[in-house]
Amino acid sequence: MAWSASAIFQQAIKNPILYSVVGSGSLTLPTSYSTTGGLLSDTVNCALFGNTGTPDKTAVVASTGYNTGQWTTGNEISGTGYTAGGAALGSKTFALDTGSSSMCFTAANPSWTGATLSGVYGCLVYDNTISGGTVAKQGMCFNYFGGTQSVTSGTFTVQWATPSGAAVTAVFNIAV
Repeated sequence: MAWSASAIFQQAIKNPILYSVVGSGSLTLPTSYSTTGGLLSDTVNCALFGNTGTPDKTAVVASTGYNTGQWTTGNEISGTGYTAGGAALGSKTFALDTGSSSMCFTAANPSWTGATLSGVYGCLVYDNTISGGTVAKQGMCFNYFGGTQSVTSGTFTVQWATPSGAAVTAVFNIAV
């Protein structure tokens, strides 16, 4: 695997993010999800992955979902305190970061307590509410942790980054 950076899937910009921001039912989207608030009302999960496969922000939408493409459960981390599929993100919001001129999707840092995990290279953030269309559980972005991470009988926490020049800590951001 060649984790080298974090990125938003290009397909995720087309849907369901646009619906969340625009709030219009007139968009043609390849997946079905909540039409009453998009990401803000959907369940969005963070699942942990090891060093198998190569994340690709240009992947076709059918290869971006949880348990598709490289994001199959066979590549997902397993261990004490962690449940397959990851954890739901709380406190989801959209914010405009005037420091970096970015639209940011923010959420609370997910964590797993009493965990024993090893070989964690990054995570897939995906919309767990999407159940049909081109891909169920569409991936929004993947986040690289800078190398292998682990915890033994402790708490494993994903801390979202604050991009250079930004003032907002975000799961992902889009320059506007």
